[in-house]
Amino acid sequence: MKNNKLQKLEAIRGFSALYVVFFHILPQKIYFLGINVGFLFRFGQEAVIMFLILSGFVIKYSWEKSEDKSFKKYFFKRFIRIYIPLFFIFILAYCAKSYTEGGLVNPNWTTLLGNIFMLQDVISLKPNVITETYMGNSVLWSLSYEWWFYMLFIFFSKKIPASKLNFWVNICTITAAVSYLIYPFFINRIVMFFAIFWIGVRLAETYLKGEIYTFKSIKKYSYVLLLIIALLSINLYINFEYTKTYDYPLVAYPFVALRNFVFAFLAMYGAIVWNKLHWVGFEKFFGVFRYLAPFSYVIYISHHYLVTKATYLRFIDNKIIEYTLYVLVMLLFSYLIEVIIYGKIKKQIISYFSINY
Repeated sequence: MKNNKLQKLEAIRGFSALYVVFFHILPQKIYFLGINVGFLFRFGQEAVIMFLILSGFVIKYSWEKSEDKSFKKYFFKRFIRIYIPLFFIFILAYCAKSYTEGGLVNPNWTTLLGNIFMLQDVISLKPNVITETYMGNSVLWSLSYEWWFYMLFIFFSKKIPASKLNFWVNICTITAAVSYLIYPFFINRIVMFFAIFWIGVRLAETYLKGEIYTFKSIKKYSYVLLLIIALLSINLYINFEYTKTYDYPLVAYPFVALRNFVFAFLAMYGAIVWNKLHWVGFEKFFGVFRYLAPFSYVIYISHHYLVTKATYLRFIDNKIIEYTLYVLVMLLFSYLIEVIIYGKIKKQIISYFSINY
């Protein structure tokens, strides 16, 4: 049984996944008692950033708890966790597209391979993207970041002495941010955003040492994030003309990276403050979402087809009922894929290769 603090991570993960779903399906204007509460669901980018921070915490925690720190085992665990559910989503994407078009469509092998090799991003919102997300599923952009964060983590952890680890991560992420001003592209974007993933790693370090979360404990890393924020502010100033080319400039280059880092910085300090307040109100508002955590990954990567762009229940002449059923179908599908099918496949693979998972 996980302790209360790790259970909180599960609750935030489940909440973030469902929040992204509502971000994509709810209108911007929802009036309640004469007040527009729709803006509360306009922070999908921030929910994804929370995923990346949580991922850093979980990866660091599991790495330190693991007795076998070989690259083989680490890669195997991360690979099956990401790719087994993802291949089901690729199949779902093709089937959904074929259903919508009324016949078999071009599987778009080039884009599919780009996504398999984790080279995808939102091509319409960022410059110098290698390949677009498969079948228009925009949330897949974060999987490429997540995967390469895993690889960067194992590289730094295996190659750099623990005493110098944070120093070299800081140097690499800041250097990437500087180069991002000159020429933004896939590699420096990934390395720069690794600084957000590293927030979770630093918080996990504090937790594993049994230390208390304080402002002092994160002060040095705050300087790193503030420097990157300053560089991205300069980038926004230099490339402000780009904002006029997008319908939604707040989620596009050059603003979106600055937005992501500012939120990550605030989230880090917010966690410290809430911890000092003994997480008052957390269980009341977020506790229930921990039940979604075991299948939150598939909720996140499947909702584009099962909810956001879904049409298979359009015959229902009531949008509230229609989308409620879409969400229920998505939850059942996600549970089936991630908890049942993935769980069984993982056991079979582990047994076949005789790997101590």
